[in-house]
Amino acid sequence: MTHTDIIKEVNKKVFRPVYFLHGAESYFIDVVSHHLANSILEPAEREFNQTVIYGRDAKLSDLVSTLKCFPMMSNYQVVILKEAQDIKDKEFEQLAHYLANPQPSSILVICYKKEAGKKLQALFQKNPAAVLVFNSPALKENALPDWIIKYLSQKKIACSPKIAQIITGSLGNDMSKIANELDKVMLNVPEGGTLTMDEVEANIGISKKYNSFELQDAITKNQKAKALEIASYFAANTREVSIFAIIGILNSFFEKLFIYLQLKNSKSNVDIANEMGIKSYYLDRFASAASSFNMKKVLDIFKLLRSYDLKAKGVDCIASEGELMREMIYKIVHL
Repeated sequence: MTHTDIIKEVNKKVFRPVYFLHGAESYFIDVVSHHLANSILEPAEREFNQTVIYGRDAKLSDLVSTLKCFPMMSNYQVVILKEAQDIKDKEFEQLAHYLANPQPSSILVICYKKEAGKKLQALFQKNPAAVLVFNSPALKENALPDWIIKYLSQKKIACSPKIAQIITGSLGNDMSKIANELDKVMLNVPEGGTLTMDEVEANIGISKKYNSFELQDAITKNQKAKALEIASYFAANTREVSIFAIIGILNSFFEKLFIYLQLKNSKSNVDIANEMGIKSYYLDRFASAASSFNMKKVLDIFKLLRSYDLKAKGVDCIASEGELMREMIYKIVHL
């Protein structure tokens, strides 16, 4: 069951006695728990019938006692256990008897913000009729642009794959941060509109000229002057764009290019895109890059990226991050 499936079910007033929300991606756990907290009870009912407990303060024996109480002037009481990963897994065994026969008028929402171990998952999976287990895995980097496009489409705002990639490259994989920034955009772009880089720059603060996508583009098109200009901007603004972020972005791009170079003459575009973990419409970028980079050159770039990752961490190097940024990009474009 996806997080949207749970939300749809809740909107139909179908509630489970227990929700166990776990996984590496906290964003979807927050979305589901927030929706449950604001959808089950009416605002006037929440004062007496909704309780929030944090893992570091929780005593599970007391929690069970609370769950066995009846709601006051309401059909349900809701208990939300946040940061449940702070509780030792073996302590959850105190819930075993309750999970087997939960109180129908109590709804327990457990937010466990990491991947639960097999034993803990097994504990909550014993009674699937009453306990909904939701796993929130981290989205892979290559899935984030499509997620951004889909998120904006909820407000009927169109977003190109290029702009979605720029946002991903600049904000990283922190989905809560991405969602917050997109919410700003949606306040300022009219429904039915199209997101432009001018609006991204104005609302999110990502430069339409100096960003990781434009850097990649300049490198792969052998536009040395443009690449070095962007590198100089990054070097002067390392708080906004760290060398580690750029190394990660370039490493990811050239890993995919390396796969493309190996397969371009032996497989179909659809199969190549699947191997690379991208959508087929992104292949043109790699086909273009393949005209400037052979496999040896890509391997040399990997060596450079590893070398500058160590230097930036202070291994046999005292140069500043900005100096290393400029130097790294200079060497890449002059291979």
